[in-house]
Amino acid sequence: MNKTIKVGVVGCGQVAQIMHLPYLHDSEGFKIHALCDISRGTATRVADKYNVPHESVYTNLEEMLLDQEIEAVVVCCKDHCEPVVKAANAKKHIFTEKPFGFNVNEANRMIRAAEDNNVKLMVGYMKRYDTGYEYFLNQVKSMESISLVRMHNFGGSFSYTREIYDVLLEADVSPDFFKESKEQIKRSMMEELGADRQHLFEAYNLLMGVACHDTVLLRHAFGNNPEVMYAGVHQGGFMTAVLQFGDVRCVFESGLLMRRPIWDENIQVYAPDKSVTLKFPWPYLKNAPSAVSISDTVESTNMPRESEIATSFHEAYRKEWMHFYDCIVNDREPLTSGRDALQDILLISKLIKSVSV
Repeated sequence: MNKTIKVGVVGCGQVAQIMHLPYLHDSEGFKIHALCDISRGTATRVADKYNVPHESVYTNLEEMLLDQEIEAVVVCCKDHCEPVVKAANAKKHIFTEKPFGFNVNEANRMIRAAEDNNVKLMVGYMKRYDTGYEYFLNQVKSMESISLVRMHNFGGSFSYTREIYDVLLEADVSPDFFKESKEQIKRSMMEELGADRQHLFEAYNLLMGVACHDTVLLRHAFGNNPEVMYAGVHQGGFMTAVLQFGDVRCVFESGLLMRRPIWDENIQVYAPDKSVTLKFPWPYLKNAPSAVSISDTVESTNMPRESEIATSFHEAYRKEWMHFYDCIVNDREPLTSGRDALQDILLISKLIKSVSV
C-alpha cells in the first residue's frame, strides 16, 4: 500500500467502534483523519483513543466535508442517504454501511450523486467478502441440477455486546433527536411500503436491517431479479418466501429472536450428487471462520462423505476495507457498489409487496 487515504468517519457508534475504526487504524492504507457524530462527547472519546486531534472532531457533517485533506468518508450513522449525497457532492469517495437507503428513491439519489461526481461508492456487505462465502460460491458454481436452496437467518439479541467490547458512549444528545430520527426513518420506509402495507412495517424494517446481508449473497450466487413465488409474514416480523432464480428455487426465511443472544444464519444448497452448507458466526465475533460443510460421496465408491472446512481466520470486515482501498487506488468498481446494492432494495421491496394484504 503505497498510498495513505485520509478518512472522515460519520457516526462513531457500535459498528464503527467495534469493527471499522480498529481496521482503519491498523491499516497502512488508511488514516483516521476526522470524526463526526451527533454526540461530541462520544466523538471526542473515540478521537482520544485513535489520536485524532480535537480540532478534527465535528458534530456537523458539512463542516467536516470542508476539510480538503479528507479523501474518503465512512458513513456509519443510521440514516445514510443525506450523508452519502453530501459526501459525494464534496468529491469524497464513500463507504456506507447497509442498508443502502430505506427506499428505492433514496438508493437512486445516492447512485446519481456518486456517478455525477465521479467518486467510488461501496456498500458494507462484509459477508460478501467472507472467505467462507467465496469458497462456498466456488462450490456452488460447480454444482449441476440444483434441487433446492434454503436461506435461513434468525438473528438474536446483541445484549451481550457490551460485555465483550468497550463501546465509548456519552449521553449528551437530547432524546427528542433520537425520536425524530426514528420517525424520519419510518417515514422513509413507509414511502416504499405504502399506506396499505403499514402493518408490514416490522417485517420490512427487519428485511432492511438484517436480511439485506442475505439477499446480496443469494444474488451473487444465483443472479439478480428473481421471481417471488410466495411471500408471507407471521408473528409480526418473520418472513417466509419462495424465490425462483432461473432454474433454481430458494426457500427464504428471515426473523429476529430478541429474547435470546443467538445467531442462526446459514445457506444450504442441495443437488443430486452433493449438498453444500455455509454457516455464519455471530457478526461481531472477530476472525471467527464461517464453516462450509460438504456432503457427497467418495470418488469411485458409493460411500457417503461429510466434510467441514473452516476456510480462513481472515476477518471479512478487514477484507472489505482492502477491497475499497484497491477500488480507489486502481480505479475499480466495488463488488458491492451502489448500483449492485440497489438490487437488494428492489428485491426487498418486491418481497414485501408480494405479501397478501
